[in-house]
Amino acid sequence: MKKYNQLKVYSKFLTLLIIILTVFLIILVGYAIYSLYDNYTADQSAEELLAQFEDNYDQDIVENPSEGEPQQEPDNENIPSGEGNSNTTNSPTKKPTTSSNGGTSSSYNIGTYYKGYRVIGIISIPKLGIQYPIFDVDNTETLRVGTAAIYPSNVDKALNSPGNVVIAGHNYRNKRMFSKLYTLKNGDSIYITNMNNVKLEYKVYNNYTAGANDFDYATRKTDGYTEISLTTCTNDASTRTIVWARAE
Repeated sequence: MKKYNQLKVYSKFLTLLIIILTVFLIILVGYAIYSLYDNYTADQSAEELLAQFEDNYDQDIVENPSEGEPQQEPDNENIPSGEGNSNTTNSPTKKPTTSSNGGTSSSYNIGTYYKGYRVIGIISIPKLGIQYPIFDVDNTETLRVGTAAIYPSNVDKALNSPGNVVIAGHNYRNKRMFSKLYTLKNGDSIYITNMNNVKLEYKVYNNYTAGANDFDYATRKTDGYTEISLTTCTNDASTRTIVWARAE
């Protein structure tokens, strides 16, 4: 009888254990499926934003028109005049073209938004196989589908201009976003396109690990060079991977 009761207790314990393990497995599989779906939808949103950004350039902005001749206005009266150069696939720093009224014509992105947040550029890193929009705000929504320029304050105008711009991205511990940032080597290329349709190639020249609260890399002097600093969390946000790159 005693042995029977022991077997009965053991059987109940085993049944309970199996139920707990089954529930845990279901939760684990469900989370994995949700993560895959969330990553897929985020990447789809990113691709749509990239396409919209490339389609949203106004080609009719004219800078520095000749005296006495009216300046041709863009469709959106709130768009500031561009100060950059038009780019082509083979020449990322092509000079602006001269317009018929004596000014130089440039293109400016008339507005690409995701849930109310503005896209100010595109970052592409061929070695990592990634290309994402750059937002001017970093939060849960923007960093889910892209990266964010977090320094300086006027990031939309600072991008691809002399000085240092800091671009942050998540580390998902896979191949998405900045997860493989630590693998970049000196000489690797990073491409940045800004709102003036200027595309510059940057060459990596420094890659290191910094403390979570270190921000000296952002405020560093660049001696007039156009540079970017890429940053992402590592070791459960206790440290950060920092990459410096300079425009060619």
